Amino acid sequence: MRERIGLPVPILVMILSAFVCFGAPRSRPAQLEGERLFEQGITLLTQRQFAEAVAVFNRLKQINPKDPRPYFYSGMALAEAGRLSTAALELDEAVRLDPQQLEYLVLQANVLARLKQRTHAEELLADIEKQGATKLKAASLWTLSDAYYRLERLNDALRILDLLAERNPDDPRVDLNRGQVYALRNQLDQAQAALRKSIAKYPRNPLAHFELGKLLHLRGDLPAAKTAFLEAVRLEQNDPQYLQKLGALCLALQETDEALAYLERAVALDPNSVQVHYSLGQAWLRKGEREKAAASVKKFQELRRREEQREEVDRLLARGERMLDEGNDADARALFMQVVQADPDNWPAHGYLAEMFLAAGEWQKAWPHLTKMEALDADSVVGAWLMARYWHQQKQFEKARVYAEKVRLVRPGHAQARHLLGNIYLGLNQPEKALPEFEAAVRLAPDRADFRADLERLKSSTR
Repeated sequence: MRERIGLPVPILVMILSAFVCFGAPRSRPAQLEGERLFEQGITLLTQRQFAEAVAVFNRLKQINPKDPRPYFYSGMALAEAGRLSTAALELDEAVRLDPQQLEYLVLQANVLARLKQRTHAEELLADIEKQGATKLKAASLWTLSDAYYRLERLNDALRILDLLAERNPDDPRVDLNRGQVYALRNQLDQAQAALRKSIAKYPRNPLAHFELGKLLHLRGDLPAAKTAFLEAVRLEQNDPQYLQKLGALCLALQETDEALAYLERAVALDPNSVQVHYSLGQAWLRKGEREKAAASVKKFQELRRREEQREEVDRLLARGERMLDEGNDADARALFMQVVQADPDNWPAHGYLAEMFLAAGEWQKAWPHLTKMEALDADSVVGAWLMARYWHQQKQFEKARVYAEKVRLVRPGHAQARHLLGNIYLGLNQPEKALPEFEAAVRLAPDRADFRADLERLKSSTR
C-alpha cells in the first residue's frame, strides 16, 4: 500500500492537543513525579526519541497502573518507530483501561490495519462509527482516514477527508490523499485534478509530485510524468522508490543511460527492492551488458521468490488466527506449525504455539518456541510473560523472577502477572515481597476470588 501522509503530519500533533496533567496518584509527591515524567515523555515523543519516550512511560506506569495514557503514548511511540506488533499490545491495554476514548480506538485500528489484521481493525472501526467520528480532533481524523485507506474502504476514507476539508479547506494533504483514493478507484480525472490542486497549494511536497507522475505515466503522458518524477527526486533525493519509477520511465522513453544512473542510485539505497532489480536488469539488457543483466535478473527472481514466500506465510498465519478465534485449536496449531517451518523467524507463530503448549501443559514442546521468541525479540513483554510461566511451572523461581519483574515493569496493571510474581516470591521464600504483589493483583482484579483467597492465606500465615 502506498504512502499516505505527504506533509509532516502528524499524528504527533495529537500528543500536544491531548496534553493534560497526569491522573491523580495517591500522594502529592507521587503526583508531582508523575507530572514530571509525563511531560518528559511527551517531550521525547515530539523530538522523535521513541525508545527513550517508551522508557519514561514505562516508569510512569508504576505510579498509576490503571492510567491508560502511558500505554497509549507508548503505543504511539512504538508505532512511529515501526514496532507495530508491540505498539498494538500497548494500545490494547490503553483501550482496555478506557474503551470510551475514541483517540485510542483510532490509533489501535490504524496499527491493526498496518499489520493487516483486518477483522480486528474492522471491529474497532465499527465502535468508532457508533460513537461518531465528528467528535475526533484533526490528528485522529488523519489517522482514521489512513486506516480506511489501508483497508480499501475508500468511500469512508473520502468521507473523513471531507470532514478534514471542512475544518481546514486550504490543507494540501486533503487534496493529496483524495488524489490517492481517486486513483485507487480508477477515477483518473478526479485524481489528477486533486493532485494538481495539492501541488498548487504546496509545491514542495515530493509525494504529491510522485503520485502525479505515476498517474500521468498510467495515462500515457510520459514527458509530463518524467517532469513530475524529476521534481519528486529533486525534493527528496534519497527515496529509492522515486528513483526506480524515474529510471523505469526513462527506459520507456529510450533514455537508457539516464535510466541506469537513477537505477544505480536506487539499488544502492535499497539493495533488496524487487522492482529496482527488475528495472535494472532491463536497463543493462538494453545496453547489451548481458552479464550485468543476468545478475540483476537473478537477484530479482530471488527477491520475488522470497516475497511470494512471505505472502504465503502471511496467509497461513491469518488462517491460523481465524481458526484460533473460532475455537479450532487443533487446526490453528497445525497452521502455525506450517508457518514456522516455512519461516523459522516468524515471531507471532512461535508466540501462538508457545502459548498453546503452555496452556496444554506441554512444557517441553513450548520450550523451543520460547527460546526462539527470545532470540528474535529479547524485549518482548509477551515473551517475558510466557517465560515467567514456564520457569515457574518448572519451579525455577529465580529464573521466573527475572522474567516476571520484566513484565511488571511494562505491565504493572496486569493482574495475572502480579499474582504470578507473588507466587514466585513465595517460591523464593520472600513473603514480604509476595504480599504487595498479591495486594496489587486483588486491587487490579477484584472479581478474582482465587486472588483474594491467596492474599488472605498469606496474611494469615504472617500474623
